Amino acid sequence: MDIPRLHSRSLGVLFLLPFFAYGIGTALVTSVLKEPEQLALVTGQRTLFVGGALLLLLNSLLVVGIGVLFFPILRERSLGIAVAYVCTRVMEALTLIVGVVFLLCILQLGESAQGQTPPELVTLFKLLSKGNFWAYQLAMIILGAGSVVFCLSLYRSRLLPAVLPLVGAVGYGLLALGAVLELFGLPWGVLFAGPGGLFELFLGGWLIARGFRTVTPSVAA
Repeated sequence: MDIPRLHSRSLGVLFLLPFFAYGIGTALVTSVLKEPEQLALVTGQRTLFVGGALLLLLNSLLVVGIGVLFFPILRERSLGIAVAYVCTRVMEALTLIVGVVFLLCILQLGESAQGQTPPELVTLFKLLSKGNFWAYQLAMIILGAGSVVFCLSLYRSRLLPAVLPLVGAVGYGLLALGAVLELFGLPWGVLFAGPGGLFELFLGGWLIARGFRTVTPSVAA
């Protein structure tokens, strides 16, 4: 299998861009949503809030792009795995979009606060924030669980150094586990997400700099 360098570099860029889109978007949104009692102040920072939400939506488009570009590569090994990985990325994106919808509902709460934040709006703020939290954790469970088989397929294909997809499989497994623990109230998600995040950063850089190996069908079998 000979994968064009442009294809490899495009995939590398798509692995790196979500970190910036989601990281900056989250920073902008959280800079506005500091305390529920200050909900009425959200409308004064609408531009920052909407800009952050748009970056979060861009992240969802980028992760779908990863699944689409990997489809023809994975299809050479298994059509089922290729389809499953695209579905994984689409489900991840849709779940994250649900989280953004919860955030935009908070913006509407701020507009209805009219200079003050009654207790019922504070309660709604907390519920919507929790909804965004749950959507993110569910998205990470989907991504982690669905990407383990993806990494094992890459390992068997010999398109990358063997250690890289194996580290990815472990990292994604830990990512899913960390998200499950978060849902049970154990704040270990960030710690468990580290290996998977580092794998995606390293994979993105590798694909940009080195690309995939050229593998003959007999070696890939």
